[in-house]
Amino acid sequence: MKSTKLVFLILLVIFSQGCAYINARSSNVLEKVNFLVEEDRYEKAQAVLSHVPESHTDYSSVSGLIARIDKQAIVYEQQILEEGRALEKVGEWYRAKQYYQTALKNIPDSEKINSAFQALHFKQDTRVDALELDLLVLQAKWLSNTISIQKELALITPGSWLKESRWRRDKEKSKKIAESLAERGRVALEQDDFFNAEKLLSLASQLNPSPMIVESQLLLAKQQQEIKNEKLQSQAENERRQQQVVIESRRKMREILNVSLLEAIDNHDLTKALDYVVRLKLLGNLNESEIALSHELNLLLDKQVKESIALGVEHYGLGLYMKAIGAWENALALAPDNEQALEHIGRAERILEKLQRLRDSKKEVSKQ
Repeated sequence: MKSTKLVFLILLVIFSQGCAYINARSSNVLEKVNFLVEEDRYEKAQAVLSHVPESHTDYSSVSGLIARIDKQAIVYEQQILEEGRALEKVGEWYRAKQYYQTALKNIPDSEKINSAFQALHFKQDTRVDALELDLLVLQAKWLSNTISIQKELALITPGSWLKESRWRRDKEKSKKIAESLAERGRVALEQDDFFNAEKLLSLASQLNPSPMIVESQLLLAKQQQEIKNEKLQSQAENERRQQQVVIESRRKMREILNVSLLEAIDNHDLTKALDYVVRLKLLGNLNESEIALSHELNLLLDKQVKESIALGVEHYGLGLYMKAIGAWENALALAPDNEQALEHIGRAERILEKLQRLRDSKKEVSKQ
C-alpha cells in the first residue's frame, strides 16, 4: 500500500512538471505569464518561465520578463505590508491575517510578509488570551457576589427548591471557574508575574478555597518573600559599595591635599596652604601628621601676619598710606579676624579721606 502511494506521488510530480513544461513550450506562454502577473500570482508566473526552453520563439524576452516580475513582486510585497498595517491599525486583525495569507500564496518566499503575518498571529493570540482572562475574572467576581446573595436568600426562605438549586448550580460553576483562575495564577507565578498571580489566586480562593489553591498562595507568598529578601540584600550591598567608594574617594583626596599642603608650606604659599587645611577638615578629623602640619602652618601664618602689620606701620609712618593699607590687607588675607590690621586700615582710610577733602577744598579756592 505504501509503495503504491509513493508511485502515485512520483507520477503526480512528473505530470505536474510535464504540464508546466508543455505550457512553457506553447506559443502563447508569455501571454499566460502576463495573465498570472495581473492576478498577482508571481510564484506560478516564475515557475512557468523557469521551464521555458531556449528554443522558444520569444526566449529573448524571457529574461526581461523575469526581471519585470521580480520588480512587480517587490512593489506588491510593499503594498501588502502597507495595507496590512492599515488594517491592523483600525483593529481589523482577522482581515489583515487573511490578507497576509493570500499574499503568501502568491509570493511564499517573502520574509517580510511572513514576519508580519507571524507578528500579527502572536499579537492576536496574546489579545485573545487577555480578553478571555478578563472575561474569566468578571465571571468570578459575578459568581462571588451572586453566591453570597443566594446563600442569604436560602437562609431567609428555606425549602425553596428553585433557589437552592440555583445556589448549588452556581456553586459548582464557581469551582470550575476557580480551577481555571488557579491554573492561570500558577502560570503567572511560573513567569514571575507576581501581581497577576496574587490577584488570580486570591479570587480563586474566594470562590473555592481548595487545598491546591491555598498551597499555590503559600508558594506565591514564599517566592515574594524571597524576592523581597534578595532586594534588601542587594540594596544593602549597593549601599556598602557606595560607602566604600566614598571612603576610597576621600582617602585619595586626603592624600592629594596632604601633598599639596606640604608643597604650599615649602613654597611659603600660605594662602593656598590655609585653603588645603580647610578642605582637609571638611573630609573629617585631622590625623596626627595633618595636625602637625596645621600647627606649623599656624606658626608661619602668625609670623607672616605680624610681619605684614609691621610693614604697614612702617609705610604709615612714612605717609605711604596706600602701601600701608595693602600690607595690612595682606595680613587680613591670612587672618581675616585680625583686629589690629582692621583698626590700622580704618585709621589709614580716614586720613586718606581727610586728605582728599583738603585737596578738593584747595581746588575750589583756586577756582574762585
